[in-house]
Amino acid sequence: MVAAIKRDGAVAGLQIGHAGRKASANLPWEGDDHIPEGDPRGWEIIAPSAIAQGGLLPRVPRAMTRDDIARVREDFVASARRARDIGIEWLVLHFAHGYLAQNFLSRHSNRRDDEYGGTFENRSRFLIETLRAVRAVWPEDRPLTARLGVIEFDGRDEETLSDSIALAKLFKQDGLDLLDVSVGFSTLDAKIPWGPGFLAPIAARLRQESGLPTTTSWWISEAEQADRLIRDGSIDLVSLGRPLLADPHWPFTAARKLGVEKAAWATLPAPYAHWLDRYCAA
Repeated sequence: MVAAIKRDGAVAGLQIGHAGRKASANLPWEGDDHIPEGDPRGWEIIAPSAIAQGGLLPRVPRAMTRDDIARVREDFVASARRARDIGIEWLVLHFAHGYLAQNFLSRHSNRRDDEYGGTFENRSRFLIETLRAVRAVWPEDRPLTARLGVIEFDGRDEETLSDSIALAKLFKQDGLDLLDVSVGFSTLDAKIPWGPGFLAPIAARLRQESGLPTTTSWWISEAEQADRLIRDGSIDLVSLGRPLLADPHWPFTAARKLGVEKAAWATLPAPYAHWLDRYCAA
């Protein structure tokens, strides 16, 4: 797969992470809930503290020991090595969305009283150690990025953002190339202000105050909207998910809307370029 992607002129990237207290769950389109304990399809759930996510994910995780923490950190490193060796050219550490790394950072899920809990320095320790360990094996000439839940929308936003900015500065010192700004999703009580590009101003603040390049996604779907976010310096690149699922030709459609010359797809096979040109013009 990596060879085919590269042969066709694109870059293969890989995202690695650990689900933490959201693990051992059914697929989102099959319930998105915890697999019952005792079901052979499930597995043990571990997290910084024995605190359940709640809602559809009520199972209480086992609090990790220091040995567990070291083992999972090395699992990240082993995954990075495998990605490196098969030719992956972009690596993303998933430190967001209520998964394990976010479990360590968030006060909602971390009640430890050792060096991995309590203060910001302690709660960020697992993330910093994991980044450093992965950076040591990941080639310098390939992007190493992370997705981080920088805000929870739980009424403590300024405190959480301040911690996230401090963490971004540390990430930059330790060799992270770019931060993908997202939501923590650590509490069911969050009041997320869903709307077009709602995370872009937050990503801009992270970028400005930390000096680390940023990207974000979430309700970015229009060509003009994406273009404006780049031109006004809010973010360094736009990340797209669902818009590409809805329209695999979104980049070509966007190029046409933004007035890019027809030569933008001149390198495509002629039959493909011919019909795509007509589709994007429609």
